[in-house]
Amino acid sequence: MVAPGFALADKASEAALDARVKALEQHVAELEAKLNALAAKPPAAPAVSVVPHVAQPGAPTPPPIWGDPTKWAQIKQGMSWSEVRRLLGAPGRTTTGVFGEVWYYPDESGGRVVFDRDSRVAEIDKPPAH
Repeated sequence: MVAPGFALADKASEAALDARVKALEQHVAELEAKLNALAAKPPAAPAVSVVPHVAQPGAPTPPPIWGDPTKWAQIKQGMSWSEVRRLLGAPGRTTTGVFGEVWYYPDESGGRVVFDRDSRVAEIDKPPAH
């Protein structure tokens, strides 16, 4: 026999989970619609011609964008993927798990940004100073 209080708690948590699932399904549907709309658009022609930068022999190579400590200082908990990408650039490696995603700059030996299941920054480990 189940105590009445437990049955109510189970029904309440089940209702909360159902509501969360419905909200996530709606969010996924919205994201899929946006993705499909983007995929349907023809690629935009560049407004200006892009000339790749060619380093002069012997010239120092600028550090990658993620190597700038001031960029890491701007990363805050709760930021989205796009905000992090705008500050640090594309990660060198990523891993995805049940609880979220981890972006490595440039790999496991450098810095990392941990995203939660809602794709928000949950943890930041700056790369070691060189």
